[in-house]
Order: sequence, then structure tokens, then C-alpha cells
Amino acid sequence: MTVRGLGDVIIYLGAVAGALTAVGVLARWCVVRPLKRWLAAEVGAPLQQARQVAEDTHSKTTAIEAEVSHNHGTSLKDAVTRTEQKVDTLSARFDDHLRTHHER
Repeated sequence: MTVRGLGDVIIYLGAVAGALTAVGVLARWCVVRPLKRWLAAEVGAPLQQARQVAEDTHSKTTAIEAEVSHNHGTSLKDAVTRTEQKVDTLSARFDDHLRTHHER
């Protein structure tokens, strides 16, 4: 192979590399970018909605958990426990009253 033939091969390889680069850039602009936009619209919006639903569910679950767990007086569970204790006390007092004050 002569120097001139080697120069021709290098020129052809450069032309092929340039053509492949042009095809890559064209493919990126005409195929990849629109595909990414479409995927972002089709998958991104439902994914964002799913994240929002998960956050809302977590905050609601946390609020419910706070209400049904003991927290030293202010939860629904504490209020029910206090009410149950008062009802038990009144029931015992009423039973005692019925035993000591029978009908005449």
C-alpha cells in the first residue's frame, strides 16, 4: 500500500465517521428527543400522580395512627379509654345501688 492509498483510506474513514456522526445527530433530534418527550408525558404524569397519592396516603395514615394510639390524653383512643372507665365505674355504682336499695 502506498502513502497515497493510505491517505485515501484515512479520508474515506473520516468521511464514514462524519456520516455516522451526522446520522447520530439526526437520529437524536428526530427520534430520541421526541421519544423522550412522549415518554415524559405518558409516564411522567401518572408517575407524579402516583407519588402524590402515596404522599397523601402516608400523611392520612400518620394522622389516623396518631388518633388510634395512646398519646397521653388527646387521642381518640385515650378518649374512648376514659369513657369506658367512666362507664365501668357508673355501672359498678349502679349495680351496688341496686343491691343495697332493693324494692320495698
